Amino acid sequence: MVGDATRLPGGVRLVGYASSGQTQGVHLGVPSATLTVILSLDGPVRVADTAEELSAGRALGLDVLVAGLQEQATHVVRPSHEAGVQIALDPLAARALFGVPAGQISASMTQAFDPGAWGGRLWQRVGETPTWEGRFDAITEAFEGRLARADRAVGVARGGPRREIAGAWRLLTARRGAISMDTLAAHAALSPRQFRDAFRAEFGVGPKAAARLLRFEHATTRLAAAVRARRTPSLAGVAADCGYADQSHLSREFRGFLGVPPSVWLEQERRNIQVGGHLSREDWTS
Repeated sequence: MVGDATRLPGGVRLVGYASSGQTQGVHLGVPSATLTVILSLDGPVRVADTAEELSAGRALGLDVLVAGLQEQATHVVRPSHEAGVQIALDPLAARALFGVPAGQISASMTQAFDPGAWGGRLWQRVGETPTWEGRFDAITEAFEGRLARADRAVGVARGGPRREIAGAWRLLTARRGAISMDTLAAHAALSPRQFRDAFRAEFGVGPKAAARLLRFEHATTRLAAAVRARRTPSLAGVAADCGYADQSHLSREFRGFLGVPPSVWLEQERRNIQVGGHLSREDWTS
């Protein structure tokens, strides 16, 4: 069930999920240029940073998960039945919603960020609400309350990131990562080094890494769109449209981020894609 992310402060994507009778296994969470929030409503979601940690039984079980920008795949245990809400958030909203910049929200599953008591209250309220629309309304109301309190607070730490860094982030996102770092630094009126340092402090990754994540997000959503339309994805076409040198470059990115080639990932994600997974940002907010 896809919710209206445009109503959610900082929302990029808002999705409810529920399934039963599925084959148990491991799901690869795709690296992302968004913050990830999961409210698990059918037992804790079990996650690990690596396959080795998962095999060794070091998966972390959480009812509420908040993770920062991720440069590697997350390994998520796929149980026979699950339900919950997954939210993708613009990292510019981190200070208002969580009281810290996105750069202070760990991408590591074993060092998950604790949202505090309000996260627990939200999880309980969402779990007690019987309909998806009601759950989405509860999340939106809770986030709006956090934003209102941040607006009343004094100082950039609560209110938002530096204006020039926020502007550079918006430009980078609008270009889907296809912009030079020198252009971004000039847009922020900072030297390249000053810009890199300020950007990393705010988001937890450097501008080149963020651009790489945004390009990869664009590529995965383009491939997923072809599968949903029952077309054979053109890896060469997607690579060209998303700013990669060639198909081999795109395949290397898949192996680097997910450890598998595009064809294997598409087969693994086919069911998820068919029920609305990996939508583009335009589809998320339409």
